[in-house]
Amino acid sequence: MHKYSLFIFGLVIIILCLLFKYYTKITWYMYEKNAYSHSVFKDMKKICEKITANDMIRCEETGRLILSFPENHPIYSLVYNSDFIKKIRLLTGVKNLVPCLEVPVEYRKYLPGSEMEWHRDTPVTENGCQYEGVITLSNTSDSRTEIDKFFYIEKIHSEENTLLCVRGEEVVHRVTKSTKGERSIIKIIFTCE
Repeated sequence: MHKYSLFIFGLVIIILCLLFKYYTKITWYMYEKNAYSHSVFKDMKKICEKITANDMIRCEETGRLILSFPENHPIYSLVYNSDFIKKIRLLTGVKNLVPCLEVPVEYRKYLPGSEMEWHRDTPVTENGCQYEGVITLSNTSDSRTEIDKFFYIEKIHSEENTLLCVRGEEVVHRVTKSTKGERSIIKIIFTCE
């Protein structure tokens, strides 16, 4: 009996060490209010408010509308301005983060019935350093972003001019189905130089 107790104790210690080592990595996210200055946010919102549903592509699987901006679009200089890049480097603690221009900045609208099931973000670079951000432009919906924190589910109702950022490929999250209202966002990706 004593041998088994030592074995179980050792196994528990190993499991706890592994959880401690990987828990932050697989559950890390950041939710930042006032992500942009008032004037920059206003300009971003003004650009997106001119986009109609006819300009966007409907994703049948999720029910959301998507528009990918071309790389030379003025939204890039607003979204990836130097103050914001400094802010995201400071908040993540990763000093060499840069905008991932391999993936376009996207404008997305979640309408009633739209959702995103549980997922990890797909890798877009091979260096293993990816942070995906969602800037909320407006949100009158009842949907929530849920983050799997391993021991519990964190639920976030994102507000206007907030940044929700997750470590790509690692954090399991979803957007619950909306039954009313509308949520509009801009999706961006950072990677390491």
